[in-house]
Amino acid sequence: MRKYWIGLIVLAVVAGLGLQANRAFGFFLSDKGAQEVDIGKDAASSLNVDVTFGAGNLQIEGGAEGWAEGVLDTNVKKWRPSVRYREKKGTGHLTIHQKMNAFGTMGKKRNDWTLRLTDEIPVDLRVDAAVAETNLDLAGIRLSRLSVDAGVGDMTVNLAGDWQDGFDAKIDGGVGDLKVLLPKGTGVRVTVDKGLGTVDAEGFIDKGKGVYVNEAYEGAETVIELKVDVGIGAVKFVLAD
Repeated sequence: MRKYWIGLIVLAVVAGLGLQANRAFGFFLSDKGAQEVDIGKDAASSLNVDVTFGAGNLQIEGGAEGWAEGVLDTNVKKWRPSVRYREKKGTGHLTIHQKMNAFGTMGKKRNDWTLRLTDEIPVDLRVDAAVAETNLDLAGIRLSRLSVDAGVGDMTVNLAGDWQDGFDAKIDGGVGDLKVLLPKGTGVRVTVDKGLGTVDAEGFIDKGKGVYVNEAYEGAETVIELKVDVGIGAVKFVLAD
């Protein structure tokens, strides 16, 4: 994991105190300080999305009419993220990056993001959340790969649904509870590197050495390979339709 344990524990204390485009049409700043992301369709046949989030509430889901859309709402001017998009050789590259000092999360400061991604083309998604309540509702998105680095705060990752293509996913747990919804009908193999937290994998078949599979895994043509580094907190895997 890229976040060291001491750093995570310090951030946990801070969280407890503070949390209770290259194209002109890519985004714009509203009068209220919210950036509206609107990345339309172009020649891209796949999409790479890299999101770095500071502190607050983060929601990522599918259903965008274009490649990406949403609102990045903060009332602190220096927290306004940079948004960059470019298409190169058939791949769209979207980067949303926020620089924030975790100690600045106290008080009445607001930082709430809702980002919707396309369901039409494969998406390679990377999310790095520092101090956040995070909901990644990714069912329906055509994921080609997923990488999540959780910092401090609770996180839910929804990978349930009917997947036509398999993919590799990795979640680095931080400080807080992690809930991962996984499909019953698609083959799933979870490899857990247990840290100081607890693991609940009810309904999965325990293969030993931190490996869990669902009943659909044996002989499945479509497989989700998920690796999870458990941080400090509870990790729960849930089988869903």
